[in-house]
Amino acid sequence: MSGLEIAEQQLDGDWTSLKVEGEVDLATVDDLSAAIARVQASDGSNLIVDLTTTEFMDSTGLKTLVIANREFTESGRLFALAIKPGPIARLIELSGVESTIKIVGDIGDLVGDPTTTA
Repeated sequence: MSGLEIAEQQLDGDWTSLKVEGEVDLATVDDLSAAIARVQASDGSNLIVDLTTTEFMDSTGLKTLVIANREFTESGRLFALAIKPGPIARLIELSGVESTIKIVGDIGDLVGDPTTTA
């Protein structure tokens, strides 16, 4: 089983990115939840969770993202996911989550040049 690595990056336009690499499952979902909670408790930026290099995600990861989307929306902030075609995109499609969470193919599609920090 692969581990989980999460890198946080400040982006232009009041966005923070969490780049998630590895596997999001029952064994690692608490790490993702904690990273999301840190952003939520911080400076009020919007959040994009970059899953473009994530190898696997199960229903516990999906549930964490749905809850995060609801919490960010309720606090007047934006939440989005960056995904590429593959198993995670299929999981999101089958769950119907794309009707409630903004989905982009790349963080640059949402905030411009991701290498520029705020």
